[in-house]
Amino acid sequence: MKVTPFFIRNIQMIIVKELTKKFEKIVAVNNISFNIKDGEIFGFLGPNGAGKTTTIRMLTTLIRPSSGTIEINGMDSSLHAEKIRKIIGILTETPGMYEKISAFDNLRYFASFYSMEDLEIKKNIEKFLRMFGLWERRNDMVATFSKGMKQKLSISRALIHEPKILFLDEPTAGLDPESAFMVRKFIENMKNDKTTVFLCTHNLEEAQTLCDTVCIIKNKIIKISSLKELQNLKNIKTFILKVKKHNDRIVSIIENFRKYVTYRIENEEIILNIEDFENNNPLLIKELVNNNAEIIYFSEKKESLEEIYLELIKG
Repeated sequence: MKVTPFFIRNIQMIIVKELTKKFEKIVAVNNISFNIKDGEIFGFLGPNGAGKTTTIRMLTTLIRPSSGTIEINGMDSSLHAEKIRKIIGILTETPGMYEKISAFDNLRYFASFYSMEDLEIKKNIEKFLRMFGLWERRNDMVATFSKGMKQKLSISRALIHEPKILFLDEPTAGLDPESAFMVRKFIENMKNDKTTVFLCTHNLEEAQTLCDTVCIIKNKIIKISSLKELQNLKNIKTFILKVKKHNDRIVSIIENFRKYVTYRIENEEIILNIEDFENNNPLLIKELVNNNAEIIYFSEKKESLEEIYLELIKG
C-alpha cells in the first residue's frame, strides 16, 4: 500500500462540527460545520449580524458554544482552551491598545502572555514594527497614532508570538491604499510560512484576491467553495463578443440561437448569456465564422465574488 508522506497530507487545522450559539432566544450561529486545512486562507463572509464575530469568538475560545464541537490543531477547544490560545493570533474588529504607553511597550506587554524569551520578544517587536513602517515611532504613545497606524500596530500584536493560526477581522479597515496593499501582500505571503488564516472581511475584492476557500454565512452556512467552483455553479455563462463590424446579419445569426442565448449590445460589444455553453458556444462561433463575421474576441465574463455573494445572500 502506498503511504502519503506526512508532510504533504492535507492536515485539517480547524474542524468545526454542528456549531450553534444561542443568546437567550436569539440564535446567533445555527448548526454550522466546516474544515480549514493547514496553510489555507479561509474567507468568512456575510452581512452584519450574520454570526461572523460570534463564530470567531467561539473559535478563539473567548466564548463557549451552546452545542457542537471545535477542534484546533487536533485539540478540543472545550478541553484545551489555554493551549489553543498560545498558538493563535487575533485581530478583532475593534482592537484595544493602551493609548498612554508607547507602541514598543504595548507589544512587549502583550508578548509577555506567551512563553517567549526576552531576546525573542525584542527581536519580534522590531521585526513587525519595521514591517509595518512603525519602527521610527516605536517610543511614541499610541494616542498620537492615526487610525491606520493603530490598525497596523494591532496586527503586529496578533503576530508577535508567530502563531500557527491567525484570525483577522477586517484587517485593512481604516488603512490607506498603500498600507492596505502591504497588509494584503503580507496575508498572501503567510502561505509560505504555512500559517492558517481565518479572514473575516466585508471587502469582497480582497477576499477574491486572497482566499483559497470562502464560506458565506447568514446565521447558517449558505455556501462553502473556492471562487472557481462558485463561478461554475450555473449552467448559464456570460460571454463578450466583439466583431469588426456588427450589423443586422450578425444579430440575426445570434437570434437563431434565441432558445439558448439572450444578448444585449453595449458600445461595440455584444454581451451574450449562453445556456449549456459547452455545446452551444462551438455552434454559435462556427455559424458566425461561416457567415464571414470578423471576430476580434470572444471571451468569458466571469462573475466577481461580489456578484455571486449578493445573489446567494438574496437567495
